[in-house]
Amino acid sequence: MNLIESYQSNRLVDRLHAVAQFILVFLILAAVNTIAMRNYKRIDTTLGRDFTLSAQTVAYLAQIEQPIKVVVTLSDQDNDLGIRDIFYDVKSLLNEYEYETRNNGTNRIQVEYIDIYKQASKAKELGIDQEDSIIFLSGPQTKRVIPINKLYHMVNNELHEFLGESVFTQSVLEVSQKNPPHIYFTSGHGELDLQNFTSGQGISRLQDELKSRNIKVSTLNLASQNKVPENASLLIIPGPKTRFLPQEQELLKTYLRRSSGRLLVLLEPGDQHGLDDLLFDWGILTDNAIAVETDRASVINGGDLMIRRYSSHAITDELLEMGLHITTDRARVVREDPGRPIDDSLIVTELMETSSQSWGEKNYATEETPTYDPAIDLVGPIRVGAISERKVDSSLGISIPGGRLTVIGSSNFITNNRIQASGNLFLVLNAINYAIDRVAQLNIPPRPIRKVKLDLSIEQLLISRYLIWFGPPLVVGFFGLIVYLARRQ
Repeated sequence: MNLIESYQSNRLVDRLHAVAQFILVFLILAAVNTIAMRNYKRIDTTLGRDFTLSAQTVAYLAQIEQPIKVVVTLSDQDNDLGIRDIFYDVKSLLNEYEYETRNNGTNRIQVEYIDIYKQASKAKELGIDQEDSIIFLSGPQTKRVIPINKLYHMVNNELHEFLGESVFTQSVLEVSQKNPPHIYFTSGHGELDLQNFTSGQGISRLQDELKSRNIKVSTLNLASQNKVPENASLLIIPGPKTRFLPQEQELLKTYLRRSSGRLLVLLEPGDQHGLDDLLFDWGILTDNAIAVETDRASVINGGDLMIRRYSSHAITDELLEMGLHITTDRARVVREDPGRPIDDSLIVTELMETSSQSWGEKNYATEETPTYDPAIDLVGPIRVGAISERKVDSSLGISIPGGRLTVIGSSNFITNNRIQASGNLFLVLNAINYAIDRVAQLNIPPRPIRKVKLDLSIEQLLISRYLIWFGPPLVVGFFGLIVYLARRQ
């Protein structure tokens, strides 16, 4: 082999070595990146640990078995600067949920951001039509929609606290429950019908809302039962037109007291419900009187009643905070029974009332215009909702929740044509969630919103602008000049 051939052979070997080294380095980098993607640790260095989920949330997320998709219809390109800020709050928090549920490079919680207008086909495929919302999905049927107004606590019309973690974790629990709550609606007494799709008599929309929140719904005729089903998380009596039989009332009494049951009763004025003994045992009185409102701010054109005054309770706090009212055609008096049995274990809270310019009209069946009669009518404000809760003290001195009975003096507010009005849906869902213990399940503190405000005059603003524009180049030039002079010497 002559010198030229030897040289060419060495060049070929060198090239092969270079290619082999390049491939080896590439494989090493790929392996390192793959390992880093699947095994990494992040450290939150913020002062308030703003990017760290609570231990309670982490514990719940560790129990998730089926994947959950979170669809965000907010955008960082929105013209509203407030929406952009909310988007960044939501995105940074959901990133932590993805991080905590990672497993071998995949996440049990997957987040997707879509524009329901630009990605209409994708939104239709997912069954999503709400803008500015966060939707939790588990399977084709289970869906939980969170509007952005539920993510913040407002003080003086300003964002004060971010409630995102509590709301998101609650939504994860709702859509991932293996044994979802089972609610029974009574039938056989002319109650509002779950299968009725008409506007004024049906409550099919309420059924859809409950199913979308991973709650099972069934009807129950107590007249053909010897006990309330054991899997009943809650019984709802939606506007009975005829009386419950004595044996049916006894079943309800047994369910509430012995089984620590939960009962939600919606009553209309004038209807004889036959539950007087049960209500008396639980300290609630439903006078056969209707709330008459003379305050113009509490009556809608057409005669509908607006209820806007609430007590502080888990059922009504959200309505109170957001300034929402209840809209219904009329309301029956529901209040604490002043002659109820003395029972320290029974706690009765009146939830809602009409304005101070109203009264409880007892002679409402006539066609005459109602007028206040102090001899027989009830002076306002008129209570139209109450909840009675029984606490049971165990032998260990621990107070155990007993039965819960909630009574509201209207059923019309949950019908298909009214349930979306103002706070109607909020009220019935809050009452249901409280009854089945979904409200008090979490104790995750809100995150305060820290704001930095600089008050600068026009002169100070101009100086700051010039310093930003010319300061860095001048500093670099100054050090460059020093280096140049040092080298010359």
